[in-house]
Amino acid sequence: MKILIVEDEADIRQTLQDLLELNGHTVLAAADGEEALRLAVQHPDFVFCDIGLPGIDGFAVCTAMQQLPHGAEVPFVFLTARADRTDQRHGMALGADDYITKPFTEKEILDALAARTQRQRPLRERIERLMDEKRRAATADWSHELMSPLHSVLGGLELIEMEGAGITPTELRELLEMIRQGAIRQQRLSRKLIRYFELLRRLESPRPVVPPRCDADDAVQAGAMRAATEAGREADLRLEAGPGVVGVPGEALVDAVAELVDNGCRFSKRGNEVSVQAGTYEGEYHLRISDAGPGMTAEQRERVGAFVQFDRRRLEQQGLGLGLAIAGLAVKVGGGTMSLGAPAEGTGLQVKIRLPLVS
Repeated sequence: MKILIVEDEADIRQTLQDLLELNGHTVLAAADGEEALRLAVQHPDFVFCDIGLPGIDGFAVCTAMQQLPHGAEVPFVFLTARADRTDQRHGMALGADDYITKPFTEKEILDALAARTQRQRPLRERIERLMDEKRRAATADWSHELMSPLHSVLGGLELIEMEGAGITPTELRELLEMIRQGAIRQQRLSRKLIRYFELLRRLESPRPVVPPRCDADDAVQAGAMRAATEAGREADLRLEAGPGVVGVPGEALVDAVAELVDNGCRFSKRGNEVSVQAGTYEGEYHLRISDAGPGMTAEQRERVGAFVQFDRRRLEQQGLGLGLAIAGLAVKVGGGTMSLGAPAEGTGLQVKIRLPLVS
């Protein structure tokens, strides 16, 4: 196994290196955060990192590692002379897997290495199978998105287990909130994956004897309000939805609208309007969703698809890049069309959907 050690104290760094090499591992050793990130391109399988580093500290190293291709899969263990639970919670929230206090024993290092490697392997194998089945997933950094919520959940549970009765009520509430947020994020990711593959199966299956249908105005309102509420942007939502019946399952249209409004909220600043306008026109149901975000170039609009994201690092996106794909599939199920462009009044993104009305 290739192990990266990040430790500014030369004696400790050398001791760790000797210990790990004697146990058959290859070691990359760094004295500071900058050197660690340079060595990280060699794809270590495990990281031991001090927190109190000169320049870039251990927390920043952990955050940067999470952004590297497959970096979120690599077990990351903090080493520190401070046994402060605030630091532990912060480290776990960033994605660290464990926290070892100095001075440590040989057994503690080897036990942490064995435990974390064993825990990581099954999840890594599942992610690799998923990547093999869906090649396009590589551009969306699946491993990072599927792993990150679990770090908060597992990390918080471990801290509760380790500290037991020593945790104060305030600390316990903080840990439970961290666990809850991780679980909510995992639930949302799962919901998107389920909806995407459900719609794919529906398109590939023979048309049902009783075609799906729904009241479009109810679905549009439900989806738009759900996304705006989850984003805390209810005040920015401008919603107008006239009646109409379309051939799309109601829950699918709700999710499609929610995904588009969620994109509008995420990529526009708080206080800027996210507009949803819908109604019937010349035998069709027209839906327009506009925002004042950075918009998309013509090239990006051509490349839109499942598991595709643009400017992920610059825009600090989370998610799997499924929003526009889910919306597009829902529209296809209803026999409609979806196009992307810029609002007539300026910058941003406008999604136009046309769905045939059904009697």
